[in-house]
Amino acid sequence: MLRILERIIAVILSSFSVFSTFIGGLSFEGYEVFKDLAYGEAERNIMDIYVPESAYDNEHNGVILYIHGGSWTSGNKEDMADKCKRFAKKGYITATMNYTLYDDGLFGKVTALTMCDEIGKAIDKIKVFSDEKNLNITKLAVSGYSAGAHLSMLYGFSRADDSAIELVFTANQVGPSDFHAEVWGSAGLASMLSGIEITAEMKENGEEEAVINLVSPTAYVTKDTVPSVLAYGGTDMIVPSGNAERIKSAFENAGAVHSYILYPLSNHGLKLDPLCEMEYINTVEQYCTEYFGY
Repeated sequence: MLRILERIIAVILSSFSVFSTFIGGLSFEGYEVFKDLAYGEAERNIMDIYVPESAYDNEHNGVILYIHGGSWTSGNKEDMADKCKRFAKKGYITATMNYTLYDDGLFGKVTALTMCDEIGKAIDKIKVFSDEKNLNITKLAVSGYSAGAHLSMLYGFSRADDSAIELVFTANQVGPSDFHAEVWGSAGLASMLSGIEITAEMKENGEEEAVINLVSPTAYVTKDTVPSVLAYGGTDMIVPSGNAERIKSAFENAGAVHSYILYPLSNHGLKLDPLCEMEYINTVEQYCTEYFGY
């Protein structure tokens, strides 16, 4: 009984410590929102940029670009507004973007790769915006939730060298990371996201593997992959657990810098582990401090 009481007290004290750290880290800095900025010609090529007051006085700035979820078929930049506001209040420039969504009539035309193209265009726009506003944005992080986390990882791991602003870390929650049939039950998502119909012949001759790897972030992880925060729900029924296991193993096997956070009680919404959410937010802020330099 005494040991149980000690454990309960330890949990309460730990919770209070984390909560105090979280509350103490909050700031109420003002920020301005630049809404619906066009970054390309497509209908959904618009974005919002949140600029804190202090950014105009900094010698240089970092920016976090948030990418919404929605199974690649739905969702909106406003879904990430709370995350943008949270870190804008902490003094970091943030942004959130819409991107062209997939539907059954767009097979082969809208893919994860074309979505990554649009992420690149959004970053180009942030660079232009930075020059126009004399913000000197020199560092970039990409971050996403669910399908947005998949795109954040896919872009961050495969196209960091193409970014108009130096990409220094990614932060991702419940992101699909590996589209092998052993993880998802079939390779159907790999086909949808690549725009390449996987045939029985491709399965037999090994070409299916190349298609799956084309859109699987795990396939791009090396020792030089940008540092990344990876968060998953322990009871997620939408993104199978194999995604968490494989991206974690990919980073560990490559010796790449990462922080892995498991929300043991939470499903896809990550709502049942508030201490883990605080840990995630604090970890992202630590990455900002280390990789943005302030």
